[in-house]
Amino acid sequence: METKRILLIDDEVDFLILIKKRIESWGYLVITATCGDDALDALDTTAPRVIILDYNMPDINGIELLRKIRKTNKKIPVIMFTAQPTIKAMEEAKELNIIAFIPKESSMVDTEKDLKIALELIFQNP
Repeated sequence: METKRILLIDDEVDFLILIKKRIESWGYLVITATCGDDALDALDTTAPRVIILDYNMPDINGIELLRKIRKTNKKIPVIMFTAQPTIKAMEEAKELNIIAFIPKESSMVDTEKDLKIALELIFQNP
């Protein structure tokens, strides 16, 4: 059986741990990174099938990190989280071919539901 490996990138450690545990309970393997450099290293060494990326991080924003990722990997599915959804953020993310844009401020139930739906769609259509 194929490993359902996900790279989860977020600088908010509490959120990262919470989402990691939830995703793992759905049967996925989750690798985490808390900054852009660690994320790029993990991408090279772990071969994830999906990236879940925070939009706002202190060392590099999610859009800039995604631009770096897209230089070497144009097809990997990406889901983006943000605590401050704006039209500009959504437009920038859409230009970089993300699968879903999920606001963190929605209730945790909604966030989990949206994330689960996006992951199921990605892994059903490799």
